[in-house]
Amino acid sequence: MKRRPSVLFVHYTFPGVVGGVETVMAHHAMGMSQFTEVALMAGRGPVGLPGVRAVRIGLLDSLHPRIVEVSRTMHSGARTPAFIDLRARIVASLEPYLATADRVVLHNVATMAFNLPLVAALHDVAPTLPIDRLIVWVHDLAPPPGAAPMAADDPRRLLTRPLPGARYVAVSDERRRATATALGLQPAAIRVVPNGVDVTGVLRISRASATIIGRLGLSAADPLLVLPARLVRRKRIELAIEAAAILRDRGHDARLVVTGGPDPHDPDGTAYLQELRALVVAAGDRDVLLVDEIGHSAGERMVGDLYALADALVLPSASEGFGLPMLEAAVARLPIICSDLPVLREVVGPVATYVPLDGGPAAFADAIAQALAGSTLARLAGRIRRQSDWRRIVTEQVRPAILD
Repeated sequence: MKRRPSVLFVHYTFPGVVGGVETVMAHHAMGMSQFTEVALMAGRGPVGLPGVRAVRIGLLDSLHPRIVEVSRTMHSGARTPAFIDLRARIVASLEPYLATADRVVLHNVATMAFNLPLVAALHDVAPTLPIDRLIVWVHDLAPPPGAAPMAADDPRRLLTRPLPGARYVAVSDERRRATATALGLQPAAIRVVPNGVDVTGVLRISRASATIIGRLGLSAADPLLVLPARLVRRKRIELAIEAAAILRDRGHDARLVVTGGPDPHDPDGTAYLQELRALVVAAGDRDVLLVDEIGHSAGERMVGDLYALADALVLPSASEGFGLPMLEAAVARLPIICSDLPVLREVVGPVATYVPLDGGPAAFADAIAQALAGSTLARLAGRIRRQSDWRRIVTEQVRPAILD
């Protein structure tokens, strides 16, 4: 059986310490654990990522007392025996791990001055390793050295030199340009891999909802439309299904999620459900009747989770007594596309996009496109949800940047 490659991530502190770099490294480590053996190396902080091994080396900590003391002397231009001793100790600690890992990803530790003995140790070890084993992941860069002259062996000079044999990855185009300038590299030699966002985490989506969303691939929908209604004919759910199909014919990856099941008080409910199932299949089998996925109508928590994730609310009802989903969608800041009913105008006024009651599926498709085109924030949120979710970033960009 072929051995899985091993990846070692290195930073000053573990992800248990709150910080942007720590958060990014945690997502990298957790995502990469699907494909490789993963370990985290740092000097300080709580550890506890499932499936990820932890290696604690105290002298990697930027706030280790000995590191802080020697760094103060270095910033004043002095070079001391203590620095030489720390540099050697860190080399000895790093070598066994860097020699055996297939890839070593250095998050900020080679480009910042928080631990100069570590920077020097990395420059000592790097020439002994195979080319491309080290990957310098650049979030931040140390300010350029001051105008005061520095000795030839001053470790601060190392912050202006690329690590021998290493590959460089920057988190943005701006950071790539700055890294190229600071280290004398060609920008084309530096790969850009942006950071991502934990969509379900930021939106506080429940685990049950996240499981359904992931299994159905709803995060990739463009747009994702939600219709929170029981399956009764006056809701005219067929219009929304057909409108989603029209949007797909126009090049969008539209998905409609209907959250309700048959009305338990309506003897026609089961027949209507069967008709909607057939219509979903005829329309490409891309839309979702949640009752067929979870066995019942979605509860308030799952409906709220879908509001948080969706691009728009669609409500093509022929009649409503109030229109509670309109209020819920407004609280969730969702664009609203609905039938032009007096009661719905009463509930939310002019903020919704209204479709005449005799308008067909094409009229709803046009209204959905119009509403989304007019909402810059909704378009941005949808693009981020589809393109910047950590799972997609790790699979499509972090993984090849590390393993290729």
